[in-house]
Formats: sequence, C-alpha cells, structure tokens
Amino acid sequence: MINGKFEYEVPKLILSQERIQIRTSCKKNSQGEIYLGTKENCKIRGYVSSSHRRVVPEVSQFTGTAVKISYGIDVEGLLPGESFQGQLTFLTNVGEYHIPFFVEIETNPVTSTSGEISTLEEFAKLARRDFREAFRLFTSENFQQVLRGATEKTFSLYQGMTHNPVTYQHLEEFLISAGQKEPVNLTLKNEKVSLYQVRESRLESFEIQKSGWGFLRLEVEARGDFLEVSKHMVRDEDFIGSVYQVEYMIHESRLRKGRNFGEILVKGPYQTLVYQVMVSRDKEVQVNISALEKQQRVHLFQTYLELRTRRLDYRQWLSESRKILKTLKDAGCDYPDYQMYEAFLCYQNEEILQAQKILKQYENKSFTKKDLELAGVYLYLCRLTGLLGPKKEIVPKIRSFYNQKADSFLLLWILLQADEEYRLSPSKSLFMLEEQYERGCRNPLMYLEAWQLVEKDITLLRRLNGFWIQVFLFAGRRGLLTKELSMRLAYLSGYLKKFSGSLHMALTKAYEQFPEDDTLEAVCRHIMKGEPRKSQFFPWFSLAVERGLRLTRLYEYYMETMDCSYQRPLPRTLKMYFSYNNNLGDLKRAYIYANVIQNKATDPQAYSSYQETIQRFAKSKILEGKMNENYAVIYQECLSKPCSGQEAEGLAGQMFTHRLYCDDSKVRKVIVRHSQLKNEEAFPCVDGVAYPRIYTKDAAILFEDDKQRRYASTVEYNLTRMMDEKELALVCRQYEVWKPGFLLYICEQESVSKENLDVCQRLLESSEFSEAYKIQVRRRLLDYYSQNAQGEDLDDYLKRVDLKKFARVDKTALMEVMISRGMFTKAYEVMCSYGHEGLSLESMVKLCSRMILEKDMEEEEELVALAAHVFQRGKYDEAILTYLLYYFVGPMDEFFRLWNCACDFQTDTYGVEEKILQFLMLTWDYRREGARVLKNYIQQSGKETLILAYLNFASYGFFIKGYSLDPFLEECLETAYLRKWKMDMVCKLSLFQCLVSVETWTDQQEKIVRELLDMCVHEGYMFRFFERLPEQMRSPYQLDDKAFAECRTAQSAKVTLYYAMDHGLGNTLQYKSEPIKDSYQGVFVKTFTLFYGEVLHYYFVIQLKDEQKKTQERTLTVGHLDMNSQSKYQLLNQMLAARRLGKNQEILSKMKNYLRQEHFVKAMYRIEKE
Repeated sequence: MINGKFEYEVPKLILSQERIQIRTSCKKNSQGEIYLGTKENCKIRGYVSSSHRRVVPEVSQFTGTAVKISYGIDVEGLLPGESFQGQLTFLTNVGEYHIPFFVEIETNPVTSTSGEISTLEEFAKLARRDFREAFRLFTSENFQQVLRGATEKTFSLYQGMTHNPVTYQHLEEFLISAGQKEPVNLTLKNEKVSLYQVRESRLESFEIQKSGWGFLRLEVEARGDFLEVSKHMVRDEDFIGSVYQVEYMIHESRLRKGRNFGEILVKGPYQTLVYQVMVSRDKEVQVNISALEKQQRVHLFQTYLELRTRRLDYRQWLSESRKILKTLKDAGCDYPDYQMYEAFLCYQNEEILQAQKILKQYENKSFTKKDLELAGVYLYLCRLTGLLGPKKEIVPKIRSFYNQKADSFLLLWILLQADEEYRLSPSKSLFMLEEQYERGCRNPLMYLEAWQLVEKDITLLRRLNGFWIQVFLFAGRRGLLTKELSMRLAYLSGYLKKFSGSLHMALTKAYEQFPEDDTLEAVCRHIMKGEPRKSQFFPWFSLAVERGLRLTRLYEYYMETMDCSYQRPLPRTLKMYFSYNNNLGDLKRAYIYANVIQNKATDPQAYSSYQETIQRFAKSKILEGKMNENYAVIYQECLSKPCSGQEAEGLAGQMFTHRLYCDDSKVRKVIVRHSQLKNEEAFPCVDGVAYPRIYTKDAAILFEDDKQRRYASTVEYNLTRMMDEKELALVCRQYEVWKPGFLLYICEQESVSKENLDVCQRLLESSEFSEAYKIQVRRRLLDYYSQNAQGEDLDDYLKRVDLKKFARVDKTALMEVMISRGMFTKAYEVMCSYGHEGLSLESMVKLCSRMILEKDMEEEEELVALAAHVFQRGKYDEAILTYLLYYFVGPMDEFFRLWNCACDFQTDTYGVEEKILQFLMLTWDYRREGARVLKNYIQQSGKETLILAYLNFASYGFFIKGYSLDPFLEECLETAYLRKWKMDMVCKLSLFQCLVSVETWTDQQEKIVRELLDMCVHEGYMFRFFERLPEQMRSPYQLDDKAFAECRTAQSAKVTLYYAMDHGLGNTLQYKSEPIKDSYQGVFVKTFTLFYGEVLHYYFVIQLKDEQKKTQERTLTVGHLDMNSQSKYQLLNQMLAARRLGKNQEILSKMKNYLRQEHFVKAMYRIEKE
C-alpha cells in the first residue's frame, strides 16, 4: 500500500458454501471443508476465525489462488435437541466475508413408515395398524425416546420385555401392561361335537373366534390316537377377519369299538380352549344302548354288593334289581346273562315256578366252551330251583368248568357255594380265593367272601399279603371293619418291610373307625418304611405327637412333613426335644426357631432355651444368604442390631426380600427389573411361591414360562413384604454396607444429604448400576453441591472423581460448583471438553479472568474463544480486555468494539490499533472509524511506514473511489506535505481536492494549492475539481475556459466518451465518440471549451474485461458568468448573455472592450519565427 499499488475493484471472493447447516447425532463430531477462490483466479491471502468455540478452522491464515479450509465441529457435551450458531469470518485481501453456521443435535426420533412416533399412544396405534413394524421399532436402539415422560415402572417393564430372546409376545405383553390394549380374547363357537357312523377317515373343522387386536400365536394339539390336526401353529394372520377354522383329521383305522373320546386343545399365552370330540363307527342309537347296558350291568352288580354288605335290605335289593333288568329288557338287552339273573331273583323271592320257567328255555341248549360261565350259572340255578334231581351231582361239572376257565371268579364262587368240601373248610376256600387273586381277579365280591370267612374265624388271618391288604381295604371302604380285626391288621402290618399304599389306606380306615393308639402307631411305623418326608403324612405324625407316642424320629418326620405355612404354636414336647437334639435341615430348623419367636409371649421358657441357638443360627445363615418367611422372622428378631459389618452386609442383601405367590401353573421364574440396575434378577417360582428382592416401588415384576415367554399384568399375584427394611436400613447405615440393592434403596428413599453422600458416591463407583441411573444420581449430587458448596470433603471428592462423567450429566452445575470452590483449572478442563453452554456469565468472566492470569497471558485457542464470548455479551475485566487486545481476530465490527472498550479502560491499545489498520487495508475497508484509530496510533508514536500506508489507502478511497475523508486525515495529509514526507501522488491529489473545498485558505494552504496546481499542470493531470479553483489561479494555465467531463473507474478499463453539443438552436443532437486515456489511477478526463448558452451532453461507456457498463448521461454548461472579468473568454460569454437578454448597448460595450484587448495584444506581443 505504501508503494502506491491500488485496486479499484477487488475480485469478489467465491465461497463454496454460503451457509453451513448441519444436523449431527450426539457425541458425533463432524468435519467439513470450505473452498475459496476468485473468478479471476487471483491470489488470495487472509485470516479465518470462528465466532463459536465449537466450530474450529484447521488454520488461522491462508494464501493461494484456490484455498481449501477444513474445519471441525465439536459437539461433545451437547444434548439431543440443542443447537448453536455463529459465523466464520474471512478477512482477506479481497474483502471481509462471513459464512453463518447452524449446528443442531438430532433427537434421533423413532420413525415409522407413517411418520414420527413420540408417545406410547402413537406407538399403540402403529401396533394396531402394523404389528410387525411396531416390533421392529420396539427392538430398535432408540425406542426409549418413545418412553420419555413415562413412569420408571414402564421403563423397567420395557427393559424386562426386551431381554433376549425378544418375541412378538413380549411386545403384546408390554402393550397390555402399559395400559395400551386389552388381551386378545378367544372363544369357541361350539365346544364339542359327536360324530357317528364314521366308516372312513375324514377331515373336520371347528370355528375359533377372536375379539380385540394384537399378536396371536396359538398351539393346536390333538389328544386321542384317532385325531390329527392339520396345522399345529396358528398366527393372527391366519384368521379371516376374526374367525379361524381349525381343521383336524379323524383316522377311521384307529377307532376302537363303541365311543372314542378325544379333544383338541388350542393353547394361547393367556387361555386354553378345549374342543371335545366323540367319534363312533356305529349309529347313535347303538352306541347309546351299549353305554346303557354297561352302566346298568355295573349298577346291577353294585346293588347285589350293597345287599351282601348289609347296606340294602332284601326288599330294596329285589325291587331295584328288577327295575334294572326291566330297563335292560326295554333297551333290547334281554341277554341270557340277565335272564339267568332274573331266575336268581325269582328263586330268592321264592318264585320257584317262574324261575324254572326261565331256566327251561335253556334246557336243550348246547353250551360251548365260550359259554362255560353261563353253563355253570345254569346248573347252579337248576339245582337251587329243583329242576335237577336231588341225586344229580353238579359239582364235578362245575369243577370241570372251573378247571377249563380258571380265571373265572363266577365259576369259583358257584363252586364255593355248591361244594360241601369248601363250605366245611374255610381255609381251603381262602386258599382258592387267594389263588384267584394271584390270577389277576379283583372282583369286590371275592374280597367280601374272604372278609366274611375271616370275620367268623380271626385265626384264619395269619399274615398280610397283597390279597389280604385288598380285603381289609375293601372292608374299610365298606365300613365292615371290626375292632378285633383292626387290631389284628395293625399288629400284622409291623411284619411288612416295605411301605404299601393300599395297606396305609387300610390302616387309616381302621383308625378312623377304631381310633386306638396301637393302630395309630402302626400307621406311623408303616409310613416310616416308605417315604415318610412327604407332606401328606403330616397329619399322622401330628396326631402321634399329640397322643404322646414314642417313636424313633417321630419329631423329625413331624417337622419334615409339616407345611411351613402352618402358623399354630408347636407342641411343647417337640420344642423341648429339638432344643437338645436338632438334626433337621436348615429350612425346618428355621421354621421351629421362627415359631418359637412368634410365640415367645405365650411360651417365654421355650424362647429363653432357644435364644442362643437362634442367635448363632441367624448369624450363620445370613452370611449364606438363606431367606424365606421363617428366616425373615429370625433375622428381624436377632439382627435388628448387627454386631459387625459382615452381618450388616448379609442383612442388607436379604432385607428387601418379598414373598410372591401366584397360582398360574405356567410360571417358572419371577423376573424383577429395576430400571436403575444394569441387569435383571431372576428367582425360581416353586409351587407358586418365589422370593424376589425388590428395592424400589417402580420395579417391574415379570413372569417367565418354560418357553422363555414373559408376562406382566396378565398374571395375578400376591406380594408380601417380609422384613421392615426402613428400620433395618438405619442400623446397616452404621456400617460400610455397599450392596447394590441397599445403595439403590437409600438413594431412592432419601434426598441427597451430608449423611448419605458416601452412599451416592459409592453407587457411582459400582458397576451394577445403569449409566442412565448414574446420570440421575450425579445430577442430584451436583444439585446438592450447588446448594452446599462448602467443606474440604467436597474439594477432595471433586479432585478424585471422574469429572467427565459428571460433566456429561450437567456440565453447567459441575463448573459452577468448581468455580465457586476456586477449582478454576478443573473447571476450565471441563469447559474445554464439553463447552460452556448454560454457565452463568458471571462465572464465565470469573473463570476466564483467572485462567488468563494462570496462563500468564499465553495465547490459547479455547481461552481466546471464551474471552471473546464473554466480551460479546458485555462482561469483561481488564485482564480479559488485555488478552483480547493481544490475540483477538474476527469481524472488523468486533475489532472496533474491542478498541472502543479498551480506550474507555485507558488500556494500551497500540497493538490492536496497528492490527486494525492493517486489517482495514487488507480488506479494503474505508470506514471513517479508521481515522480515529489512526489518530490514537499517531499519538502513541506509531510506525511512520504504517501511517503513510494508511494515508495512501484512505487517500485512494477518497480521491478515486469517492469515499469521504475524515478531517483528521486531511490534517494528516497537510502536515505530511508541509513536513516534506515522501508522499504518494494520490495523497497529494487528495490533499489538493480537500483544500479546493475549503472556503477560506490560510496563506500556507494557498501556497500548497498553488504548488499542487502547478504540479498537476506540469504532470498533465486534469481533474474536474479544478473548476472550483479561483479564476486567477486557473487563468495562468488557460484553465479558466475549460469544462471537464470526468469518469473514475478501474485503471485497466477502456473508456469511451459519447458527447453531443446543443447550441440552443433546436437541432437534433449528433453524438460523437472518443476513447479517453487514463489520466491518473483510473481517472479519465476530457476537457471542453464551452460558451454561454451551449450545453454539452455526454456519457461514458466503460469496458472492463468482459463487462460493459454505460454511465448516466450528464450535461456541461458554463456555470459561473463573471460580468466583471475582462478576459477574452469571459467577454465573449458576456456578449452572448447580453444578446440573449436583448441588451444591445451592453453588447456593443463588451465588443469594444474585446476588440481593444485584441488590438493591444497584437501590438504588444509578436510571435517570432525561429
């Protein structure tokens, strides 16, 4: 600039981007590139800066014809939905440019094909419309955004339902449990079907109807060999509307005779439908008759048995039997068997003739081997009714029949009745009966015959075997037992070495009818030979204890068979026994101890004797983690004041146990999901009971079946708290208990305080908790520290804690706390990593000022950005201002604002003034404020070269480009001229033009004007402002008669002047053109001599590279007419003016003067030829 190299029009900077707008995800930093250049491919040099610390250019300076500037965007510490904006500033040798930027952190919404899903209600609508797409979103990573605003319990439910393997059923259950839908309900249109005359295999179906929407997966199972379903798995898409036809095949080849019963089960997650199928090859009537016959036959036998056991009298039996036979006859079942029985009834009722009549129908019948039983009955009845002679012996034939059909009890019974040998020898009869039993006969009539024999002679009963056990069981069920035989049974049972269920039942019947201690003892001893620990035997052991029986291990079996839900006080003898001899397992011991504790008010002596034992037991088992209702009672009693940290640790692990009961048979596990913990906990569900640990009210309780399907609200359950955790938590707090569940309970139950700070801090160190919950705890801690920023403990904690994790939670609160505690370096580190968004302006100023001092004013990018930020927001101190004066680079407006503030602070501004002047010249910025900066700079003895350079720059702007010139700069130019500084021509011309505009010159100024005018004339410079010079100054240079057509543009331009003279005669203007040469630095001037009344019309056409521009048309006229001037030019103008006004005398006067001067000049001056 000092060398006088100027550019009228600098090239326009071409930017590859006019605006930077970026959407990025949280924690994902971005990079970008900007390309700079000019159309003319000029060399560019300059500086780039960012108004925001998060957008960082790779370089601060650049140069080249085509420049690539890379930049990075740091989003660390920003949350989804947050944004920031600013601008990149380019101070270049082709001007100052700005690129605004806007960066937004994506919220990563859950999006379906139909749009964004932001609430559970919207998600439920999507599931109803497209369950598969809903499942895809349900298992996506960002689904949790849909749960924003939902309860912690809903969030826990979601976590539990998305535990692998995740199924459509889990989504269905989630929607149901979240209250977004009802379960799909299934019904059968018909619940059963009966099919007759099935003579070939065929396909059948039945209809299932559903109500509601949602996922449906049904398992179809056929029960019955003859049934086979076509499809074992049915899904919701298989339904047509709300109906599905279940098809099944009936295999005719697999049908048995008569009715075949089967069923088809349709199993869903919430209900099971049973469709009953009855199939028969026969007609419906035939099947019904067959069933009727079977039923009446059994009824007939039972009636006779009732008679024999004296439950029916003879008349009742006779009447009922004949009704049955009539029913059978009416049904077409008048078979020989029933005719024989009718003859037997007639005989019993002494209707001998009628009996004989019936029997005579078979007099000539030939009985085959298949009819041996019928033949035997016939012979027996013939003997009874007298159809056979008294001498005809039937016993041999009956014996022969029996030998041929030895498994027939009916033939044996007839033989026993007919053969005198058996009637006289009961032992032989019993032998035959036992033999029949061994052959597989189980006829109750056989047991009855044996019972009646032994009842008459008890000595026949010498030992117990399977036969006699069944006989006693029959007698017991029929109420036939006697006290004597009952005692005999009890005695003989002791000789058996193995347990027999039938004998046990017989003994129990004997005790029920004759409750003797000997029988009770026999029952208990017999139980002990088998599996005495089964709970079904407890009543017997309990009764034995009450009766005071002395049996080995009676008390042990009493305890082992007892249901632990039994809440009555234990027998005193039992408690005394176990106080000295306790070899029971832990569960039963716990039960006894709990019972003693619960009844200590009514039996203090037992409690006293057990107290030490219970204490030892409690301390041992708490460390083993044992827990149920009884353990809970023991722990609550004995460990309410733990004596050691180890006991407190064990207690903390069990105090949150609950008893959960559900009667849903499909449940195998109970899952407890705390949203605060990383992992869920699974507890086995045995006999409908589980013991889950639940630490918070918002825990989700889930249920899992054997197929790993999970359920929540669709399973009903009962939950009972087993211990008073509030009371126990207080005592455990006295020890360093760090169980995750305990820490969670404390943090959820209590707000952060000085007393539980250690709990919150320890929770953050645990790996058991989810990061989301740790964030919540850190936020609570930060809130607490913000309100209670006192104490050395806080400083120590902040020094050792992982500040990054706290910063991710609430960087603002963390920095506020650290700044308030004077931990500026730590706070600055957090700010550099995560930004200062949200930090109060006062804290930012405090942090910035202190770090500037700690860094000893060394330049640091982050610190410069922070200082600029607080300065832009109107807060700063001397340190910040001084720091910015050293290192700030940015928009020129900010430079001037910074400089003004520095002046107000009376801070040393020399450096920044030098920087401002340089940047003004670099960017061709001609703003008037530059003069003020120059003035200050000069006052501080600034560099002469820079001052002259800026004067050259400002002069060019004023003289060539038409910018206004500050009066101070005019003074500077005048001073420099008078001091004979080496000034560029543009400075002299600017000074000349400025002085021409001055109304009154000093002698010195007039001298300068004359010198500059003389210089211009000699250099050949002509400028339009010469017109404003006094005539006496212009006349010596013959400039008084000149008019100037002037154009200022780029020096390299080609300028053509188009002009036409209007003489006032009304003629059409005829334009002429003439190329104009550059007079100086792009000033193109053409002089004209005009006379009064003439008007010169003109315009310029400027050709600059490929662009052509036409200027606005202008006019030139004789401006000022001096009536007193005596110059020839003015005299001519005076004459022309007088002529227009019709002043003839004045014309003549002026003409005489003109001629006189002309004559005088010719006479006085002669031009001599050389």
